[in-house]
Amino acid sequence: MKFQLETSEHNLISHYGPGVLAVNGNEYTSNLLITQDTVLENWVDGDIKQVSEESFAPLLNMAPEARPEIVLLGSGEAHVFPDMKILAALKQQGLTVEVMNTRAACRTYSVLVSEYRSVAAALIQIETTPA
Repeated sequence: MKFQLETSEHNLISHYGPGVLAVNGNEYTSNLLITQDTVLENWVDGDIKQVSEESFAPLLNMAPEARPEIVLLGSGEAHVFPDMKILAALKQQGLTVEVMNTRAACRTYSVLVSEYRSVAAALIQIETTPA
């Protein structure tokens, strides 16, 4: 799906689909961690089962006042939760994580950015359909 948003000084998801996530028109084929001013490729290697507390180190290492108010975790094609212990540990450290499939996370990220909210998106690629 492609969509356009008004221009912003922050990172915007310009399109997404099976095997590709694009930020500001640049296409990526790896899993991405997106903040207002950073795009981190390969933030986790693999699917949602590989997500750990350590996967969120780039956000946890930010000063508390600089952290996003919400982190959207896009779990890939399906809405799948990581281990709830991970989410609880992140909450204890000040990160609020909302889990949804990657398509929903991309749409929600775009809405929150347009509302000038402090948001990050941790996105697992949507798998490509075998030919």
